Amino acid sequence: MLMVLAYMFLGSFSVVPPGKNPVDLAPAIDPTYYLHRTLPQTPIPVPFGLRMNTTAPPSGQTETTLQFNKGTNYYWYSDLLTPGCAASGTWTFYVWADTATTLSTLDVRLDLTSSGGGNIRSIGAFIGKTINALTPTLYTISITGSGIGLQTNDRFRLTLLPEGGGANDSHMNIIYDGYGSETVGSETRLSTTVSFTNCSLNLRVRNWSLTDTIAGAMVYKDSQIQVSSSNGWANWTSVGGIVQIKVQYFGYWVNGTFPVTLDSNKTLDIRANIYNITVTVRPANQEGVLQSVNVTAYNSTQYGSSSKIATGITDANGRVSFQDVPNGTMFFASYAKLDYSILISESSQTVSSNGQSISLIADQNAGTTTLPWDVFFIASFVLAPEPTTPDMAAKRKTET
Repeated sequence: MLMVLAYMFLGSFSVVPPGKNPVDLAPAIDPTYYLHRTLPQTPIPVPFGLRMNTTAPPSGQTETTLQFNKGTNYYWYSDLLTPGCAASGTWTFYVWADTATTLSTLDVRLDLTSSGGGNIRSIGAFIGKTINALTPTLYTISITGSGIGLQTNDRFRLTLLPEGGGANDSHMNIIYDGYGSETVGSETRLSTTVSFTNCSLNLRVRNWSLTDTIAGAMVYKDSQIQVSSSNGWANWTSVGGIVQIKVQYFGYWVNGTFPVTLDSNKTLDIRANIYNITVTVRPANQEGVLQSVNVTAYNSTQYGSSSKIATGITDANGRVSFQDVPNGTMFFASYAKLDYSILISESSQTVSSNGQSISLIADQNAGTTTLPWDVFFIASFVLAPEPTTPDMAAKRKTET
């Protein structure tokens, strides 16, 4: 199976076929395909041949007989398949047949094709089944199948070929699509115990700049949830079909829902809206910056340890950098002390881009009382003048 590496972006296009609901596209498991006398399922182009699908003939329907001429291929096509991965395994063809006089030889081939019958990929074949019954008889033919990847709108194609030459009769008969010689449960049909949900899906959550992997994110595959590991991975096995993926981080949805078509093993990086930002703390008069301030980002409008996203101490320029912050509106608070005992600012602000700068104005204490700045200066941190350039750090003043 192919291992695919790709970056998934917000707004990825859908690969659901027109008119299909992703919920309806779960792959079939251990299917049985019954041969019918009708034409293959649309859409156009319809391949040349007859139809087989997972619907058994009505119990009151009389079977039909198709006379095979030697050296001619006869085709049955399944309805359109949903994506999946099938391991190698046995396919069994049960066929009611008879021969005109003493001997016919039947070749059976199973392939995967595109909707129109092109792009043929072999699954397996059985060459040389002897048909020697003069009246309708049930024959069982086992086909060893290789592992396959089912793509959107693929079909199975069953090919029956009566061999010509030698002692083979000029024709043989196949009886199918109803009851008479056939009995319920023993129809002409193609069955397998191979599951099509044999794909693996490996998703790694990364930040917007693709420099970090994100641990602790909630990764959704349809209704199933996994928490990303310490190196950002969420992994599933035995999956197939078209699944919907989304990611939540600290309660924020950090990417749009996008589909993944499991027609092979998939390994994907999810580029999430998780950003690196810079926060600057200024005094109430906005002249200068505040050094050694404890700045904390929370994921709600109520600050508390359980909702903390990131925390840090402002440097000589009054700035602190936060890595891997989710997009969305969050609550920023700054404190005069490292123990969070004196609140000097609180503000709800929206993070929406990588490298974004956010300013906090320290103009309060515990959310209510404004205190003189010299009190904070003595108790906890230093008020520094605004640096003239980004590279010019403000110098800490000396207490007197």
